[in-house]
Amino acid sequence: MYIIYSKKKNTHYGLNLPNENIININSNSNYWGNFSIDDCPRIIIRLDNKFILSDNYNIYSPKVILKLKLYNNNNDLLTNYISYTGRVDVLEWLKNSGLPFKYSEYAMCNASLSGHINVLEWWKNSGLPLKYNQYAFNNASQYGQIAVLEWWKNSGLPLKYSENALKLASEKGHINVLEWWKNSGLPLKYDENALHVASEYGRVAVLEWWKNSGLPLKYSVEPLNRASRVGQIDVLEWWKNSGLELKYDKPILNYVHNYCAIHHRIGVTRWWKNSGLLKRKRKYKKFD
Repeated sequence: MYIIYSKKKNTHYGLNLPNENIININSNSNYWGNFSIDDCPRIIIRLDNKFILSDNYNIYSPKVILKLKLYNNNNDLLTNYISYTGRVDVLEWLKNSGLPFKYSEYAMCNASLSGHINVLEWWKNSGLPLKYNQYAFNNASQYGQIAVLEWWKNSGLPLKYSENALKLASEKGHINVLEWWKNSGLPLKYDENALHVASEYGRVAVLEWWKNSGLPLKYSVEPLNRASRVGQIDVLEWWKNSGLELKYDKPILNYVHNYCAIHHRIGVTRWWKNSGLLKRKRKYKKFD
């Protein structure tokens, strides 16, 4: 007897999936494959080329966890996804069940991503050794989870975060997250990638926030290069009118004329031609 993992709308019921999606129910398989919160597990009996399929199972039901022996087949993925979906009741049951309780740092990181403070509280008070890494803060910043950021700040736990938190907030356009970090009282960690990705993804409001933040601005030639590459004319215009030092290198000329022409980014070529910047040769940033 086997378990098959497939999406709820899979018209072939998962029988067309690779063999790694079909797991022996009694195996201690470290199955990572395509298992996710959208998966719809079924029991499958295979007789030669014939299949008998069960109905769909709720993957977060204690009865299903026992019946399908999910604690064997999914290693720490089970607790990771339970944490992602906010099922404190299932975590508590699994912890006290006597079954193998496997977990990794991604359980608390997933709870941070999805905004489940109740799960974070459960882990903190579980009595288990806590496992987490910088992705807890990074995920919360990327997905705009202000309440989660505040929870971590006030948790009394050692805080782990990197420059990627502000980079991801800038990439996704979360000005409220940037404002939270600025006013948090925590040491700010950021690098030039924050302005680079904001330019690449067309986040003019984020660029304006950084300009007015009072923080030292870190950037290179990449904002204008990236904005040109992906056709962010609004960003190019913002930089031109920002009053900030414009950093661009001579190869941008070849880039504009060649790449933009090939990829039909006529608007970018026209913008550079009309900007007057190409005449300011003394402004080019030179590289050896």
